[in-house]
Amino acid sequence: MSSERAELTSSMPDFVREIDPCALYFFVTLYRTGSLPRTAEQLGVSLLSANRMLARLRAYWDAPLFVRSGASMLPDRSAKEKYEGVVRLLRLLEELRSTGPVDPARLKRTVRLACYDNAFAATIATVHADLAKTFPNVHFQVQQADEHMFDLLRTDKLDLLFFARQGLPPDMCSAAALTTPYACIVAKGHPLTSVARQTGALTRHDVARYAQVLVNAQPDRYRRPNGPGNGYFNPDDPAKISLVTPFFLSVPLCLEGTDHCAIVPEVTARLAFDTSRVDILPLTREAPELTVQLGWHERTQKDPAFELIRSVLLDLIDKSTKSVLSGSRA
Repeated sequence: MSSERAELTSSMPDFVREIDPCALYFFVTLYRTGSLPRTAEQLGVSLLSANRMLARLRAYWDAPLFVRSGASMLPDRSAKEKYEGVVRLLRLLEELRSTGPVDPARLKRTVRLACYDNAFAATIATVHADLAKTFPNVHFQVQQADEHMFDLLRTDKLDLLFFARQGLPPDMCSAAALTTPYACIVAKGHPLTSVARQTGALTRHDVARYAQVLVNAQPDRYRRPNGPGNGYFNPDDPAKISLVTPFFLSVPLCLEGTDHCAIVPEVTARLAFDTSRVDILPLTREAPELTVQLGWHERTQKDPAFELIRSVLLDLIDKSTKSVLSGSRA
């Protein structure tokens, strides 16, 4: 049998005989991780085998492909030029092997996401259990979003992104993940709690009477206005800003022992804050709302596996958000 195979492969063109899908998958993994040890770990092979695979790829393409920079392996121009084509080829092989619709129970994939801490609390964290049941073999890796988030999507270092307020580049796609009002957060016993009980909701003027813990998490954080609601709630007097933090989830600790207040997306507060320590007070209808978008690069727009993952994720988030906000109005 081995002699038959040798005879068969010897008659094939070099570009087929000297490469296989395993080597191509290794190339994509190394491109994404930028590390030979991490690539070897992810693929379950020894570091020696990973080095041999890289040598094989270099021989096949007659190019270095990756250059060492400290502990990292950075793709060179040749690797960058080949990457998109290799990804398309691997996805085509996956589609050709499929005999029907994507089965979520059998889907194996690592999904890389980026978001801010409030979006994480209101999206992935709340639906994680249902995601794990639907996609038992899909692993989600979440990192903090920053000003490079669209570039990371573009260079295939991310698959999905939760964001708000930014304009959308033309090579990106998006869908609304959730819409939530903002709420005013105060420590227990704060005077604003009585005001909210009497009037039903707080105005911007009510909030402006107290010093504010300003949450400034967006990637335009070096520009003003830079608070929730695109600065709608920012105090007119800069001296009224007692503290600026990039973390929504730190708000209860920041408010403890003070008469300060903070503006936070209501769904985040309802899901993540301990109401035995803080009050979550409604704001009037004039106040803006927050819409969080789910974004992805156009290359995955028609990928059946990613289409399914996005659809399930958006549906679970929508149900969770509606349940949390409707419960707060009951």
